[in-house]
Amino acid sequence: MVSRRRTARWTVNCARAVLLLAVPGMMISACGTSSPVAPTTAGSASDTSPVTSTPTGVAPSVGDDPTATSPAPVGDGTPAAVPACTATDITVTLTEQPQRREGDSRMALVQLTNASSRTCSVGGWLVITLVNAADQAVNVPTKDVAEPGESVPADLAPGTGAFAGIKWTICDKAATDCPTGNTIKVGLAKGGPLVAATLEGFPNPEQSGITFKSLQVGTVQPSNQGVVAW
Repeated sequence: MVSRRRTARWTVNCARAVLLLAVPGMMISACGTSSPVAPTTAGSASDTSPVTSTPTGVAPSVGDDPTATSPAPVGDGTPAAVPACTATDITVTLTEQPQRREGDSRMALVQLTNASSRTCSVGGWLVITLVNAADQAVNVPTKDVAEPGESVPADLAPGTGAFAGIKWTICDKAATDCPTGNTIKVGLAKGGPLVAATLEGFPNPEQSGITFKSLQVGTVQPSNQGVVAW
């Protein structure tokens, strides 16, 4: 009888010990003995994969990250457009062609030279203006013609030139209907600024001997070949 009471008391005391005397890291058995529990260490199978870091100041390689993209290229690879020449970029020379005289018809070669320090482009038709001694534009019937063909735009490096031909009909400057002037100015666009041309083979400007009863203006070309052959 005494043995059973002692066994019951031991069982109760053992249960109380489990509840009251549990120590972190130890597992208490029902019989009062204990066994150590292995501590969890970093790198065990239950841990997540280790995170690596990039050294300070070092950018990660694009090849290391499949989601990264290469830097966008600067521009789209298309060459920049050459700016159009302006009146301040060019000098102009008009050379009258004696071999192209036919009756009252005259012809001249117009040469544009890029006098600036940059490359610029010209094309289309030039604006040819007869100017009198008072520096006033003289009204001359003028027609743009596709001679010697369609214009071929030209990119002019500094010091290089482009060409065009002009053809006009002379008249008696004493006649009231004969436009007369003493110089010729050239522009690159209608309504734009004009450049006084150097004249070669023309009548003496001081005598206002340049007469344009009518005028035809040919297209700008990158070469003088065939420009005055129409």
